[in-house]
Amino acid sequence: MSSGSMATTTLAALAGLGVGSLGVVAYMKASKWWKSRQSGSKVEANLQDRPSRQQHALTLYHSFPFRSCRCAWLINELDASEHVTIVPIALHGSDAKDLMSYREIHPHGTLPALKLEDGTVLLESSAICLYLAEIFLDSDGGSLLPDPQHTSEYYNFICYAASSLDHILDPLYMQLTHTPEDKRNHAQVESLKRKFTITANVLSNHLADREYICGDKFTAADCVMGFNVWWASMVKGGALLEDHPVLRDYLERIKSRPNFQKTFVGKKQIKPSGGSI
Repeated sequence: MSSGSMATTTLAALAGLGVGSLGVVAYMKASKWWKSRQSGSKVEANLQDRPSRQQHALTLYHSFPFRSCRCAWLINELDASEHVTIVPIALHGSDAKDLMSYREIHPHGTLPALKLEDGTVLLESSAICLYLAEIFLDSDGGSLLPDPQHTSEYYNFICYAASSLDHILDPLYMQLTHTPEDKRNHAQVESLKRKFTITANVLSNHLADREYICGDKFTAADCVMGFNVWWASMVKGGALLEDHPVLRDYLERIKSRPNFQKTFVGKKQIKPSGGSI
């Protein structure tokens, strides 16, 4: 019996059993989902429907070592630099007129910002990375999206990095890197260190038996979370990672990638950051 005939027969059976319209709709949705799983993975479907690279002309506003590095790194991993113009922005020490002009693009005047062809501006590094991974293939014609079984981990750790870890590292970096010791808020520092330990343990447990966030495949999630691990290594000579060998090993793996080195190694700030990254 064909799948179409089977579906018709099943629907008739449901009607005969007195199943209401909501039950029939639920069956139809479940049937559609199963067919999609049978015909190929979500990632494969995305790749087939993906627009041509030539249809994209994007602009990323970026400055090392701010969180825009996540996006610049991903652009390099995707070999998309010909289709994304990177505009350097110095948030501190720049001419006031330049900063006011940038605020017309990003209302908060922070980094990054990604301007799309239609004028839409994405304001968050995590959203930008999610978007770029959806529209571009990598240099080998593959995807930096996760395999289907790792989709939940992909979204979870991208959001976890941006929503939880960023908000711990930002003030901790400020206190330990830009604030003289006699002026530090030591109670805040200790509280933030405890919070960092919790997040570091969560990530260490996740990475204990795998190479990357989504198993053995490098994805855009590693550009987002990997930036956090690198950022933590920049605080007090890596002191935050001393008790987390799994994260140190993970850091070495991502640092060995040519596109990480292209994005981070030998780069200098346009002007002193004067604060958080």
